[in-house]
Amino acid sequence: MTYKTLSRRQAAILAAMARGLIPSGGPYFFLGAGDLESQWLPRVDYAVRRMPPMTRLGIKIMLRLMDYALPLLTIKRLVSLTRLDNDRLVTVMGRAESLGALGAAGVVVVKVLIFPAFYGLKEAQEAIGYSPRFPTPPYFEGLKE
Repeated sequence: MTYKTLSRRQAAILAAMARGLIPSGGPYFFLGAGDLESQWLPRVDYAVRRMPPMTRLGIKIMLRLMDYALPLLTIKRLVSLTRLDNDRLVTVMGRAESLGALGAAGVVVVKVLIFPAFYGLKEAQEAIGYSPRFPTPPYFEGLKE
């Protein structure tokens, strides 16, 4: 899939990080980020596209750096995040938050990008039993470009 702001590589890195942060197959929440990737990744691309140019550049650079740095620092392997299986991704992302300021800050930025886009999906909300306090009116058409 092509995106307006993110390159294919950046989208793949972001998707791999999301699969590590929101794994599928849990006892209470069976859906994971990989299950709904085609739905939440365009939402992240839209959010990044609306950010100031320097913020977009910073996010893109951070994704490229974290692609090889996180596996190297957490599991001592020089491999891309996109080449790791889901169990390793969960391990890497779990350990990444304890890497200090740089690792924790990078993971927080990724969470800020991923979580609203993923948990805003109707399927994800139904899977966790979420009901909005102030539901969207049925006549709401969505954001205009």
